[in-house]
Amino acid sequence: MNQKMSRLHLFLLLLSLLIILLSQLVPIITVGASSQIGETMEALQRKLDDQRASPSVQEAAVKGVLKRLLPTHLSSFELEIVTKDVCGGYSCFQISNMNSSSIKEPEIKIKGTTAVDIASGIHWYLKYQCGAHISWDKTGGMQITSIPRQGSLPRVNDNGMMVQRPVPWNYYQNVVTSSYLLSKSVCLGMLDAWSHDSYVWWDWKRWEKEIDWMALQGINLPLAFTGQEAIWQKVFKNFNISKEDLDDFFGGPAFLAWARMGNLHGWGGPLPQSWLDQQLALQKLILSRMLELGMTPDETITEESRTMWRQKTNANLNAVARIKRNKSRISTLTTYEGVELDKQEEIKGYIV
Repeated sequence: MNQKMSRLHLFLLLLSLLIILLSQLVPIITVGASSQIGETMEALQRKLDDQRASPSVQEAAVKGVLKRLLPTHLSSFELEIVTKDVCGGYSCFQISNMNSSSIKEPEIKIKGTTAVDIASGIHWYLKYQCGAHISWDKTGGMQITSIPRQGSLPRVNDNGMMVQRPVPWNYYQNVVTSSYLLSKSVCLGMLDAWSHDSYVWWDWKRWEKEIDWMALQGINLPLAFTGQEAIWQKVFKNFNISKEDLDDFFGGPAFLAWARMGNLHGWGGPLPQSWLDQQLALQKLILSRMLELGMTPDETITEESRTMWRQKTNANLNAVARIKRNKSRISTLTTYEGVELDKQEEIKGYIV
């Protein structure tokens, strides 16, 4: 009995020592891993900062945002890009008063490390100093009647103010945002105003409005998937896949998100070449504006994503080949659970 107790005591002692040892090692490992991740993030941030549009380009872009938002007060604000050194090494915006002798001279100066930071400073000032509300149409829209007339804008603290960005990136959207609203409406047989909120039906005017909203909200890492099928078409062409073959592969506009993720093929299609070309041209406008504002559109290709792209391409090639071999199976590849076949044909006919 005593031997058993001694062994138990020895075991508990060793276990206690092991726990103490691990408790000392875990923080070291965690700190080391966190330090490595932090260094990697800082290196990536520096690389992205070096690749941003020039200060003059960003200043012109954010002035465009202000002009579209509040054209009557364009001369009331002075906007300037500054380095992170001015912000203590972080991204930030600064707001200060200006001495103006006429209504044509700037009253408020807003500095920022990027055009997005300046735009978020504009939004902060209009919201908290002027009582304005800037949102999507369905969540209040543009409520700017509370903003005083030019020459009478409220002043901030005499020493000015600075707001640092709490995180390096503000991410926006998800991979199904481009089509899920319309798809839901179509599948339920309810084509209403919500249907047109889907990105695939937007023109440049609507996209410009959305990008302005992104900048005002401080978003600097938006997804940018528009025109993806046009790029895939070019890639597949190198593998001797024809436009006709892809007609049975690409999903229609209302179902792009699911087609891109490989959940279905051909449903709601085919995509006309004119539509593919138009989407690619639109994407170039979208990316140009995002870059001018200092954003980082989420289309960056890393080595990991290259590997994933190769795997995705191989999977897509196999899918195209499978569809070519047996087109009679397309209906089974593109059915929706819970939607009757005759309803599916009705939906497909409407989309086409």
